[in-house]
Amino acid sequence: MMDKKEHFWEQFYASHYHNVYSFFLKRLRSAQDANDASQETFFRVMRNDKTQDMASSAGYLWCTARNLFREILRYNMIREGQMIRQQQDLEQHPSSAPDPEQALVEQQDRDRLFQLVESLPPRCRQVFIMHRFQGLSYQEIAARLGISKKTVTNHMVNALTFLRKNRR
Repeated sequence: MMDKKEHFWEQFYASHYHNVYSFFLKRLRSAQDANDASQETFFRVMRNDKTQDMASSAGYLWCTARNLFREILRYNMIREGQMIRQQQDLEQHPSSAPDPEQALVEQQDRDRLFQLVESLPPRCRQVFIMHRFQGLSYQEIAARLGISKKTVTNHMVNALTFLRKNRR
């Protein structure tokens, strides 16, 4: 018998896997790499296990997918020898890493943004996530949701206005 948590993750995986896989396939151009990256993304989200809400988990999923893609790019650059040697980098380029206080402020800003996105009306939030996190065009969103492109535009305007107004 499946408990609620297992049921949630099974449903979550089934509803998001194809989009995550497509995200990686489009960028990595390899079915195997896309599959591996998709699995790693879900593993990281499930391992964190801080949320049991489909909407907040979806936002975290896309943030995790983007971060993993960046890690893959960095790894590939290192593997292909395209990065500046660390010694030269240290001598020629000062660190741009934020100090701990700045990192904390940035993390709090990200947390606040995720809270604000979660507080958007359901359809508005769905349109915002599809455009900003999944990279879909307004036309693609309209087709998937069965609404007009103008309605998608209105949802995005409302979402962005709300987020800017309530950011701080």
